[in-house]
Amino acid sequence: LMQIVPREYVFIVDISGSMHGFPLDTAKELLQDLVGGLRASDSFNIMLFAGSKQTLAPQSVPATRANIEQGLEMLRRQSGGGGTELVPALRAALAMKSDPDRARTFVVVTDGYVSVERETFELIGKNLSQANLFAFGIGSSVNRQLIEGMARAGHGEPFVVLSSGDAKQEAERFRKMIAAPVLTHIQARFEGLDAYDIEPQSVPDVFAQRPIILFGKWRGAPKGRLILEGRTATGQFRIELPVKDAQVSAKNAALRYLWARQRVAQLSD
Repeated sequence: LMQIVPREYVFIVDISGSMHGFPLDTAKELLQDLVGGLRASDSFNIMLFAGSKQTLAPQSVPATRANIEQGLEMLRRQSGGGGTELVPALRAALAMKSDPDRARTFVVVTDGYVSVERETFELIGKNLSQANLFAFGIGSSVNRQLIEGMARAGHGEPFVVLSSGDAKQEAERFRKMIAAPVLTHIQARFEGLDAYDIEPQSVPDVFAQRPIILFGKWRGAPKGRLILEGRTATGQFRIELPVKDAQVSAKNAALRYLWARQRVAQLSD
């Protein structure tokens, strides 16, 4: 039986003027589905942002029926207005007190009309070890570059909802992907191998539906080991993977293109 790490979700929802009408109505539907499906052992928070921001609570609260209803009611009262200040909202979410025993996931819901894409991607990429991030683009003309860039930076997947009919389906796809965090707070390091240009620079959580892939380069002799450490539902986890000469093969030549593709996507963002 797979041991699942306790979960914390912070929903960061755009309520700016461009979200008025269909996008915000669909975001409410989506949140009803996502928040309503939380387990009693989960905790959650909701942050609404436009030019300013407001949160359900200073830090995440247990996913009780009463708390869930309070969060959804806060969202239902919004009609959309103001500018879109995503970076301050993400910074504020990262600054919220977190529980080290929980797998923290940020869910950003926006139509993506912000002007600071590069800052957004850098902030997400540098804080992967603190929280996983998934991006939902909502609206008939979503800024896909921002949604896909956030997903790449967060090592999540982009979810795009163009019509209210898509909301339930995408919520279900998202729920399946993140349902089972099995290893969190991961640190990866090489000993005895001269490794460099490693991607990603900080490592996201392992979900049952999402493995971790590290790309990098090495020089010198193929020796040493990769050490992975993290936290499971039952305590600390550590594994050592030896690097052996026998693993170096001409058949692995495609790896250099995979690394380059990853780096080019990051530089493009």
